[in-house]
Amino acid sequence: MTAIGGNDGVGVNDDVGLDASRGTGEQGGRDDSADSGAGYPDLPTTAYLVLGMLVVNDESLTAGEIKVRSQYTVGHFYWAPAVSHIRRELARLIQHEMAAERTIHVGKRKMTVYESTPRGERALSAWAEALPGDEPVMIKHPLMLKIWLAGDTAPEVVLDAIDRYLESVQKSIDELMWAHARSRELGLLEEMRSKYPGQVSTYTLRSLYAEMANVRQLRDEIEWNVGDAYERHADHPKTSVRRRVRPEAKED
Repeated sequence: MTAIGGNDGVGVNDDVGLDASRGTGEQGGRDDSADSGAGYPDLPTTAYLVLGMLVVNDESLTAGEIKVRSQYTVGHFYWAPAVSHIRRELARLIQHEMAAERTIHVGKRKMTVYESTPRGERALSAWAEALPGDEPVMIKHPLMLKIWLAGDTAPEVVLDAIDRYLESVQKSIDELMWAHARSRELGLLEEMRSKYPGQVSTYTLRSLYAEMANVRQLRDEIEWNVGDAYERHADHPKTSVRRRVRPEAKED
């Protein structure tokens, strides 16, 4: 993960520990298609993500600006596609008349900006309203799978992997908080057309804090029940406790 600040970009998590990574998305080359509703093309989810950046922000954006806005927002709970991927999706959207491009001049520079079309806005609304509320919940957590299969791996190796994963989660929290502050500074939050980005952003932050708490508890359980924490605290003050002797049950 990149350092906080310095530019308007947010990096991705490096693998930690036992090849752990959090979240799912299309980083690995997957390009899931999604049903966009009757009358509209069956485009991949990333196409609607890019279209959504144009619609929600309600402004003309370059491919790079779409990248930055996705890093500040959906990148924290889904993913932020690369600029090259964004350009491919923009070409697809333009082909289907769901987005348009035009050239503007900024000083002596020429820039290509993109904006949504009425057809694109209707398609996005139809796609978003097809909420997948009845789909089974699938939680894929590579670190948990590796720990579950760790077998005879020494507890200290597992604990070290967990510690590095916790550092990664903390960095994600810091990145999200920085993105919130930067978005407020740029006035991005006030200009969004959708009513829901703020609520989803709050959910994402809560989920990161919950993940931190859950994994810390897992770490304690491994350290105390499998590791040597009890032996390392052998000098802890102990009081004498008489073992309870249960009376023998009387026969009827």
